[in-house]
Amino acid sequence: MYGPPSPAAALRMFCLPYAGKGASLYRPWWEGSDRRIEFVPVQLPGRENRFRESLVHDLRELVASLAADIAPHTKRPYALFGYCMGASIAFELAHQLYNITGHRPQHLVVAGGTPPHLQRAVLSERQRTDEELMTELRRLGGTPVAALDDERLLAFALPVLRADWSVVDGYTYRPTPALDVPITVLGSTDDPDVPTDELRQWEHHTNADTRVHVFPGDHFFVDRFPEEVRGLLVSELTAEPADATHRLPAHGTTPERAARYDHGIAEALEASGRRALGDIDTNAWGAALHDLDAAALMAMTRAVTGAENGPSVDGLAERLQVAPRHRWLLDRWVASLLAEGYVVRRDGALVATNQAGPQPADDDNRVSSACATLGYGDELRDFFLRCNSNLSLLLQDKLTVQELWFKGGGFAVAESTYRDNPMAHYLNAALAVAVVHHVRNRAGSTPVHVLELGAGIGATTSTLLPMLADTGVELRYVFSDISPVFLKTARERYADFPFVEFELIDINGGSGSSTPPADVVLSANVLHNALDTGATLALLRRMTADDGMLAFVESSREHYQLMASMLFMLSGADGRSRPGSADFRATENRVCLTQTEWHEQLRRAGFTPTATVPDAKRDPAAVLEQYLYVAFPEIAQTSSPETPEPTRRAL
Repeated sequence: MYGPPSPAAALRMFCLPYAGKGASLYRPWWEGSDRRIEFVPVQLPGRENRFRESLVHDLRELVASLAADIAPHTKRPYALFGYCMGASIAFELAHQLYNITGHRPQHLVVAGGTPPHLQRAVLSERQRTDEELMTELRRLGGTPVAALDDERLLAFALPVLRADWSVVDGYTYRPTPALDVPITVLGSTDDPDVPTDELRQWEHHTNADTRVHVFPGDHFFVDRFPEEVRGLLVSELTAEPADATHRLPAHGTTPERAARYDHGIAEALEASGRRALGDIDTNAWGAALHDLDAAALMAMTRAVTGAENGPSVDGLAERLQVAPRHRWLLDRWVASLLAEGYVVRRDGALVATNQAGPQPADDDNRVSSACATLGYGDELRDFFLRCNSNLSLLLQDKLTVQELWFKGGGFAVAESTYRDNPMAHYLNAALAVAVVHHVRNRAGSTPVHVLELGAGIGATTSTLLPMLADTGVELRYVFSDISPVFLKTARERYADFPFVEFELIDINGGSGSSTPPADVVLSANVLHNALDTGATLALLRRMTADDGMLAFVESSREHYQLMASMLFMLSGADGRSRPGSADFRATENRVCLTQTEWHEQLRRAGFTPTATVPDAKRDPAAVLEQYLYVAFPEIAQTSSPETPEPTRRAL
């Protein structure tokens, strides 16, 4: 063992490392300030301060030796933690220690470990060669490339690795009575050796509870999130007095849930998004976006300075014959053109400046080039071009943007916008990983309830449903929208997913507002449609279970090309109010909320923002200012207006 004892701790946890590692892996846990659990790193023979001892190549021999060392320390309540190879050792130790001492562990925690009955001896006659060991290290990831290329380091590491892999390769499970010990199982989304659907099978080895938690990342998630794993263990194992028969609290019901949901979840979600992007050069997006917006500003300039008898600022809407429902958008254009220097006020009129020089054909070329760089398809490019060349008709309601959007009665433009472009791939992939991560951790809730709001053409749904189906978790997925047309199409498209239901739900307080709380509430490009952001988020808080999660995608900036196209859809039709008309956005004639505003509104509604991706400091894709927000209900938050805003938990 490693380090002096801590007699004040309520529980002692013996921690066993993975192949090739020593006890120092757990030194930060042992040194941690929270002393409710005494983490005892267990040193295996032949490494670190036991390097002079012979390496052990057989798991049962190793377990017998460790049991003899640990047995004298089991009179106090104790638990076992094992990571990968250590999981198999800890499992066998749990049986062995009880057999020789009569003191069973209070808890067994296994991380990145295959359930014993699924393991098979794979090398009974020979050891792995150096080349095989190196190949295995590269496959698993987690080992720095520099270390793999350093012959001096490998000279020390390879004998230990070879011995440990002999331990793993030679282990065969011998059926034994199930433990009367709760088991907590930790896994990761991208572990190449331990699929998440195998984690639950640890329950075959206990008569008590089995809890499963899935972290983002690869096999080395404990290395990447050591404090989060430690915090989870402290939270779960000290939630009630140490007792071998106690039931652990339901996942995520403590206020610490968001903090442990993952420091690093943002990086994991970004990694998922970047994988979906492939080799696209996002560094070029900024210049392309500038060109796209410049073309839109030019089109707006031509529209507002082209009125007969001079474009006087006073009465501009009347001179341009702007439909009443679009006048808010005209005001927004004028403010933007003045701010960007495309027009100036002169003698009470709006006059185009030298920036308004290129001809429409030049702008069309800029739009085409920019869309190609951003990965926008022909349908979306043509939609932008049609809007730019018809702004006057759109303002006058002689042409509606819906006619251009649903040209030919199809969804091609919508699919190009929300599904078939690189940033859509990025955000849909990241959102899907966030949802699947939470659903897996909610396994055991029967069924796990997922609610998608404003699902529309199913751009996000189509990415998410196959991934959810692969989890093996019992599900109830509600595909909702405000339009029966989208529900009809979705019923046909998702007929092969029997757990999917379809409902009409209006986030502005209409149908569906009494839906029962869901374990996951998600949406993509929907919440900006709220008439009152605060009221809508309050509704979503009621729709989200206390141990649930809210995840949504939103743009945080109205790019000028969007102001010249899609924002026409948001003008209230038939006397209806437009989005933002009942909250702070109304005075600025805008629709999108900034990142800061979303975080503030989430907190006011009783959520804790936990991850927002992409991060501009790490990812150039953030230049588009389209983000995924992940938040949890803040159970401990009070509603008193005099109470200071709760401190944001560390991420």
